[in-house]
Amino acid sequence: MADTINQKPCVVQKIETPQGFSVSYKDHLLYSKYNPAKNICSTIEKLQLLPGTIILCCSPVLNYGLTELLNKLPENCLLILCEAEKELYDFSLNEGLFNISDKRLISCSQDKLNDLPLLIYNFASSGLYKRVIRIDMSAGTQFNKEFYEKLFAACSDSVMTFWKNRISLTRFGRRYSKNLFTNLHYLADSKPISDFFATVEKPLIVFGAGESTQTLLSSLRAQSTKQSILSDYYVICADTALQPLLKNGIKPDGVFVEEAQSVIVKAFTGTPKDIHIFAGLSSIPNLAHRAGAKNLSYFFTEYADGNFFDSLKSQSFMPAANKPFGSVGLTAVYYALKFRKNENVPVYLTGLDFSYSTGLTHTKGALAHILRLIQSNRLISPQNYAAAYGLGTEKVSGKNGQPVITSPTLKNYAAMFKSFFAGEKNLFDAGDSGIDLGLPRKKLDCHVADAPRNDEGRCETSTFRHCEAEGCGNPYVKEIENYLQKERIALENLRDLLTGKTELKDDKLLEEIRKIAEPREYLYLHFPDGFKFSLEQSFLNRIRIELDYFLKLI
Repeated sequence: MADTINQKPCVVQKIETPQGFSVSYKDHLLYSKYNPAKNICSTIEKLQLLPGTIILCCSPVLNYGLTELLNKLPENCLLILCEAEKELYDFSLNEGLFNISDKRLISCSQDKLNDLPLLIYNFASSGLYKRVIRIDMSAGTQFNKEFYEKLFAACSDSVMTFWKNRISLTRFGRRYSKNLFTNLHYLADSKPISDFFATVEKPLIVFGAGESTQTLLSSLRAQSTKQSILSDYYVICADTALQPLLKNGIKPDGVFVEEAQSVIVKAFTGTPKDIHIFAGLSSIPNLAHRAGAKNLSYFFTEYADGNFFDSLKSQSFMPAANKPFGSVGLTAVYYALKFRKNENVPVYLTGLDFSYSTGLTHTKGALAHILRLIQSNRLISPQNYAAAYGLGTEKVSGKNGQPVITSPTLKNYAAMFKSFFAGEKNLFDAGDSGIDLGLPRKKLDCHVADAPRNDEGRCETSTFRHCEAEGCGNPYVKEIENYLQKERIALENLRDLLTGKTELKDDKLLEEIRKIAEPREYLYLHFPDGFKFSLEQSFLNRIRIELDYFLKLI
């Protein structure tokens, strides 16, 4: 066979070789011209596969290696055929590659590849799949090398995200659900967070607890106009940034908190009681007592998926809901964008660094910094050097060109931030350190021209439209009571079924148990195997224990 292949541009051609067919495309042979199947079959032969593996078969073109791979699969494994090059996809389609009938093999059409990470997340949610690997089935991957790398990374992240969420729910799911039902009792008296939407006319600034907050605060402290500058802004902060702001004489207009554990209460120690708190429904309920109904608004972070949570969100009394960002700083940014009057109102960020320097993980005065100072002695340094050398940490170049330390979790938050907010209009990064967030960088304006002012130079805007009169809260008091009462009755009926008090047997009994228990995921989502409902006796025994716990709360 001649080394030079004569073909029309971008036309896929089958080339006969001594041991089968090769494929020519864009002046490249996608398989060997001597033994086309040898390389891929050799790769598969050496492959060590574990149960629960999803295999991305990139650019399969012809079916070389697929039969060998299917014969080698252990239990709970899937093959997904991926082709990003349209001409190669059409060629494979004509060759009948995607017509192979095997339940373990899925073909992903070229226009559906961008949705593949979500599909794999849904596969992982069954609990059967735990990892993703990639096999380049031909040299066709060279035409979309970067795309395949990003696709594989996104698919791997999907599986990792599901199992990370499972670990979080196993550790904290019961606490989240406990806090949710407890906070529902306070929801009716709180200020609806929707009253704040599209109301803020002056620029907003969101403070996180990263080091760039300290730099900005030091800069403001050095200016004699500090108070007038911040009075021109609607100030929002994450919970751990509250103390640093107060110590610098800055009282925020709102503080966001999602933490479900009691440790966060220390961040509010000694703070004024009239600071408005925006709390997640699954956050620690103690904050409701601290703030009081007048200074408390709830939002709902969807900490789990399921029928119960879909049903709960559909209730008229429920506050605004948001996907779990993992970082309260991202949540604060999400709602800051909703608070502004329109897209022309600028929002500035600082302290959302998702990184730190050696020895200092947070801005001075933050809860982590204070606790470190309390614990320090002659043997324990006030500087937290260990954090810079922990498992998985790495040095990266910050937005100012200086090296910073980050971790896989923080990098994931930064990537999530870019995914959600990088394209938002008039969203600016005012921080001078940390990971680049994909936002235009802009310092705070000392004078805000767009907002009307009084004689003292302060912004004069009507920020909120909610009623300040006592008792002007959520009008759905009776609806919440009725909802909780129905939930209590359902749990009591389920308890009667599980204890034999209700006289049903065999299939009818199991059917009634499933009917009540399965759509109430909060009863079992924190079980290690709680990603799906089961009628096994051990599973039902654990649900029986949870019933008494939640009946006391509801």
